[in-house]
Amino acid sequence: MQGCLCFCKDTEFAVSFKEYSVYLCGMKRGSNLFTRFLFFFSVVQTIPTFAQEAVTPLDEVEVRGVRPDRAAVTNAFSGGNAQMADSAVLERMNDASLADYLSAGSPVFVKESGHGMMSTISLRGSAASQTAVNWNGLPINSLTMGQTDFSLLPLFLFDFVELSPGGESSVYGAGSIGGSVSLRDHSFLADSVGGRAHVSAGSYDTWFGGLKWHASNKHVGSKTALFLNTAENDFHFELEGYDGAKSVCQRNAQARSWGGLEELGWMIDKRQLLSAKIWFTQNERNIQPSMQNNYDTLRYESISDKNIRIVADYQFGGLKNNGLFSATLAYLEDKQTYEEDIIATRDILAKTEYEVRLLGARRLKIVSKFGGQSQYICPMVGAYEDGHNEWRNDLWANMFAYIGRNNKWSATAGIRQQWVTDVDAPLSPSFGLKYALLEKDSDSLHYCLRLKANLSRNFRIPTLNDRFWGSKDKRSIKPEDAFCAEGGVEALGAVPHFNTAVSLTAFRNKVDDWILWMPRGNVWKPVNVDEVEAKGLEMNVKAEFDISRVKNVLSLGGVWSHTEVIRGFSEMMPFQGRQMALLPEQTFSGSWTGYWSGWSLMLLSKYVGDRATSDVFDKMDSYWLWNTCLSYGFLLCGQVWTDLQFTINNLFDAQYQTVPYKAMPGRHYKTTLKFSF
Repeated sequence: MQGCLCFCKDTEFAVSFKEYSVYLCGMKRGSNLFTRFLFFFSVVQTIPTFAQEAVTPLDEVEVRGVRPDRAAVTNAFSGGNAQMADSAVLERMNDASLADYLSAGSPVFVKESGHGMMSTISLRGSAASQTAVNWNGLPINSLTMGQTDFSLLPLFLFDFVELSPGGESSVYGAGSIGGSVSLRDHSFLADSVGGRAHVSAGSYDTWFGGLKWHASNKHVGSKTALFLNTAENDFHFELEGYDGAKSVCQRNAQARSWGGLEELGWMIDKRQLLSAKIWFTQNERNIQPSMQNNYDTLRYESISDKNIRIVADYQFGGLKNNGLFSATLAYLEDKQTYEEDIIATRDILAKTEYEVRLLGARRLKIVSKFGGQSQYICPMVGAYEDGHNEWRNDLWANMFAYIGRNNKWSATAGIRQQWVTDVDAPLSPSFGLKYALLEKDSDSLHYCLRLKANLSRNFRIPTLNDRFWGSKDKRSIKPEDAFCAEGGVEALGAVPHFNTAVSLTAFRNKVDDWILWMPRGNVWKPVNVDEVEAKGLEMNVKAEFDISRVKNVLSLGGVWSHTEVIRGFSEMMPFQGRQMALLPEQTFSGSWTGYWSGWSLMLLSKYVGDRATSDVFDKMDSYWLWNTCLSYGFLLCGQVWTDLQFTINNLFDAQYQTVPYKAMPGRHYKTTLKFSF
């Protein structure tokens, strides 16, 4: 078998297993069964986009491209922690935001300031600003806040989502103390023309419309995606009063967003690719008031966000042809308007990388990456004094290697140095090892048991707000400096009609000078907490199996993490030995999707443990959320694939909050219609 067919939403592509397996898993080149299994768990799009492709046998096709290779190598550099988002869940939630997916389909804790409002995440007990978010390798975290609002990232625009828990600043750059989230697009240069129309309507006057189309040959191509999303968010919630609890309607929570993504590509020759991307989004929303202020019109506020990202990318060569060189030039603009205040940044970023594969030695296979990046930032914030334009420059080197007979050992190593105007950034090294303790590969059975360990130093520079907000310059704020260690075990197995992967990881992150905003008199100011420790266990299970005529896809994940203050200022002393505020110790998620005869049924479950508020003795209740989706696909007029979908969110009508006194909706519904042509 020279390749296997793999669909990526709108575009189909496949890669040679023999060519790329060394980067994906380090396994022997093996059986057809294990090939399918490997791609299922290593690439997010291994389940076909359209429902009939999950149950209809397809002929084998091979189409070669650059993108899958680069993505696979990036996963290897990350130390093996990269987790592709569940493609079955992503396809059913294609009209939702990334915050909605992570809230329902992963063990990541998502803190939402109301339904469709600002949403941030915590990986392994870290703060929201300690997660790096990248789009095709470009950092998109807010430069003022240092974090990303995941409610503003529509899944409809992206081909796949990759989650990498664990500190890897040497790979992903500053800020990835807790981990990173990567949004990626696949190459669309193939002889094809097609598109998709997507319409959904749901409770609380929620509407979504999306349109995608692509046209390309082997040399030039274009892909366009447009969307519009509106919601009244006039759900009801229980409000406690002097006369008991009563049901009230949420006020001032309307939201609207629209935007698009345009991609252009030109394959100059077999070794040169030139591409450009333009991503624009506009979001207008009211700020959902607290439950107590629901009827106080004097407290009603609104906010708008506009983001423009323009990228040009040039690639030359290939890993099989003495290395792959890439150069990127980007313009990024983020603008937030809160009432009459404007908080905005503009920056220009130039980046270059070179990857090379060395396969000369029989028992040593190495892929190395070297790169540099320069970024010039112009903040436009009324609360800053003038003269705070800033340079950020990076140099890095990363290596991934297979060592020894049958590639039993694999190693990763990386180092990054950043230079920031008026900030001392530390060197960020990392090193990881994996060892295949047990392994068997035959036509009827494949299994592998690996041990893994990783050490890294990570950092996060203070944000622009940390240093410049208000009349007083706060350059005395120190960067967060973290030492991260983890170790665990991975098990892979495949027999006819059953494939599974299990991983268990123990981690400990020690962060010096953790940055918190605290009240100081009548104002809030950033302060450094001397030492904070986050430790815990992370578990993931994925399986694909057939029972009778039903194809089943199962995913389970759980995290136990304890984050506490070891040393700090007086206000933090009550949290010594206790979990930090608004962070749960336990989160759990599960998803199951079954396919049969054009039908599919999905069930999602998410558990979040109790959390302390700013008062260490005040607890927010734990909660379970259940979602389900029934879908049926069929051919319309023999040419257009049509998918009907009915979704129930919060199936058992749970009453819960992720942020104190910010109401969340009970049971609600959505109907979706998709056309693919």
